[in-house]
Amino acid sequence: MSQSRITRRRAVAALAGGGAVGLVAGCADNGAGSGQNKPEPLQLNLDDPIDLAYARQKVIGSVAEEEIHSFLRFHFYGQVPGEKARPLFSMNNYIVDQWTPVERGTYRLRHWEVGYYCAFDTDEPIETWLNPYTKEELEVFQFVLGPIEREYSPDSVLAPGLAPIPLTSHIMGPRFYVATEAISQVPNLFQPEEWPKRSSGKMANWVSLQTISALMEDIVNPELTSAPSNIHLQNFISWGSWMQMGGRPGGTMARAYGTEIDGLDALPKHVHDGFKKYTPEIFETATWDITRFDEFDYFKLMQERRAKGE
Repeated sequence: MSQSRITRRRAVAALAGGGAVGLVAGCADNGAGSGQNKPEPLQLNLDDPIDLAYARQKVIGSVAEEEIHSFLRFHFYGQVPGEKARPLFSMNNYIVDQWTPVERGTYRLRHWEVGYYCAFDTDEPIETWLNPYTKEELEVFQFVLGPIEREYSPDSVLAPGLAPIPLTSHIMGPRFYVATEAISQVPNLFQPEEWPKRSSGKMANWVSLQTISALMEDIVNPELTSAPSNIHLQNFISWGSWMQMGGRPGGTMARAYGTEIDGLDALPKHVHDGFKKYTPEIFETATWDITRFDEFDYFKLMQERRAKGE
C-alpha cells in the first residue's frame, strides 16, 4: 500500500483536532522502494497558522507568482417562500486568478470572472429568458466581474467589499477541504420606489458557500506550486435586477461545480465560442484594468435607457 494513503483513523483524528486540522502532514509517497527519485514531501504542521495558510493556498490558488484558470457549471433555481423551487437557467462560468506571494502564508490576488447564461442543464446560450413567475420574455444580461484585488494572510482577508472568508479546513480521506463563506447585505442599487419591476427590495442579500479540495499528496509535493483542485459552490442571492421580479419574496439558489483547467483553449470549442461571443472580456485580462460588475453595468444601462425615454 502506498505511503501516500491517509487512513480513516488519521482523517477522524484530523477532524477531532481542536478547530484546526491538527496533524503533521507529510506522508506523500516519496518513491522509496520503487526505484523512483522523488523529492521528499513537505513537512507541514497544520496546527501552525502559516503552514495552514500555505496548504490552504495551494488548494485555492498558487503559492507562486502565476495565473490559475478555473471553469465551473452553474444551475440556478428560483426559491419563493412556501413554494416549490423552480429550475431557471444554467451558466458557463470562467475565472482567471493572478496570484502573487507576499511572504510565506500571505498571498495577493487579482481576480477576473465572467459567465454566460444557458438554457437549464444545457450548454445552449440564451439571449432572452422566459420568466416562469411573470410569464414575460426578458433580455438576459451576462455576468462580468473584475478585476477584484484581495490579500490572504494566515488570520485575515483584505478586500474592498465582499470576499470569501476561510472556515475551518479538514482532511477527509485522501483530500484536504477548504471551505469558505461570503455573506453580505447592502442597499439595493434598484430601490423599489424608483424601480418597482427591477428591484428585489431595499436591501440586496448575498450568501455564497464554497468548498475547494485537493489531494494531500499534491499539497505536500514540493514540485507543485498549485494542487489541482475540485470546486463546489452553493449560493442564495436576491433576484437579479434583469429578472424583473417586481419585489417578489425569495431569490435565486445556485449550485456550481468545476475544476482548474490549463486555459481557455482547453475548453470544448462550443463553450470557448460562447465566452468569445458573450463575455469576450475574459480573453483580455492583460488589459482589463477598469473594475466591472454586472449589477453596476446593468444599473448604468437602465439609467441611460430611462434618460432616452426607452
